[in-house]
Amino acid sequence: MRIRDLIPVITLNHITLPLWVLTPPSNFTKRIAQNLLPRPLNDIPIGDPPSSDPYWKSLKGWENNETVEEFIKYVERMVSELKDQVDYRITIGEPVASIIGGGYIAGLWPPGFFLDGDRAKVALHNLIEAHIQAYNKITVIDDIDSDGDGLSSRVGFSHLIMQVVPAKSSKILGISTKNNIKASKNFAYFINQYFVNAVINGEEDLYYLDTLQIKNKDSKIFIMHNDWKDKTDFIGLDYYRRVPIYFSNIVSLSSAKFVGGVPLNNLTIETNHPHGILNDLGWEVYPRGLYNSIMLTKTQWNKPILIVENGIADKSDKYRAPFIIAHLHSIRQAINDGALVLGYLYWSFMDNYEWLDNYRPEGKFGLFSINFNSNHKNGLQYEHLDLNRQKTKGAEALQLIIRESLFQSKDGVVTESAIAAAAKKFGRFAADGSHIIQS
Repeated sequence: MRIRDLIPVITLNHITLPLWVLTPPSNFTKRIAQNLLPRPLNDIPIGDPPSSDPYWKSLKGWENNETVEEFIKYVERMVSELKDQVDYRITIGEPVASIIGGGYIAGLWPPGFFLDGDRAKVALHNLIEAHIQAYNKITVIDDIDSDGDGLSSRVGFSHLIMQVVPAKSSKILGISTKNNIKASKNFAYFINQYFVNAVINGEEDLYYLDTLQIKNKDSKIFIMHNDWKDKTDFIGLDYYRRVPIYFSNIVSLSSAKFVGGVPLNNLTIETNHPHGILNDLGWEVYPRGLYNSIMLTKTQWNKPILIVENGIADKSDKYRAPFIIAHLHSIRQAINDGALVLGYLYWSFMDNYEWLDNYRPEGKFGLFSINFNSNHKNGLQYEHLDLNRQKTKGAEALQLIIRESLFQSKDGVVTESAIAAAAKKFGRFAADGSHIIQS
């Protein structure tokens, strides 16, 4: 990468853990009377794994502080080995939305617990500690400025920020039947702000987790940790979409009520809520949300921002170029308004394995499209895959913007004229995602 003038950005943990650290439960015991519930409620993993499950022989993942200790040993080894080549490091990828949300609340990713707020609270605390201890360790070990910018290390974390709106509420006699406004406010606080407040301001808002009262600093369990303060050099921002949130009685009565509400994940299916253009996974395209997220980060935490993930699932390559152009336009607007944006990384370079969608065509995010279909001849399937790579229009648009920006400015910061040139050739999403503007 260095030979090709590329600056490496290393993520030390991107959700997955070794099996000896976390063996996901293969089974769950059922709570009393759970068998009396209709499907799928009677199969939801709300009980503990049985005592014979291999899960108990592992460290049980982030709910065990031994995992933090082992993670720091790994961080020390990786930094020591690569400090002459790497300055930018992300400690943990999406600790709240993916690790806590996916693994302990939605039950979609390992370890697969559903609305297990008690485990989630412990894991969240340990993830904060893991980032802070990793930050401290890296800043001590890395004493080599490998890219010549005057800094030996820049340490952050990647954080999924969603543009949150209340889902459209149903009404009876003019009275809303669901408090979606409060649910969306709580969801935004927990998913978008909680972790960042901890590692920059030193705040651990345990009172919110128990009561849903945000930032009651008079509470004895709103804890200020001086040793947690200012433990990130930048915020790695992951942004994909605008998400409607609705109130759920099931969530509100669970130990995970602090998540606030439930996102409408696939708007292709859930059509009651108005929306703009959707990607192939039913996510709403909303470029203005990236501008809003950058400015929230600037005004609330005043840290440099690295766009670590931003992309679109688009198997036909119909929207990728206008998507990239519109989101770079949002970044340029944020820079004009005073935000310090260190760079932009599109997700992803090529089509890959998406956790919930594996290799389905609907999960194709790549700048280069990969043919995952097996070769067939005379009705027989060969054991190998073609895996042919095809450059997308999105790649062409990004290449054009990079080339034009570098031509106009040696620092490579995206320029308005480069964005305009790409928009003229490929079109650009409107800021609200409702249509594509053709120049």
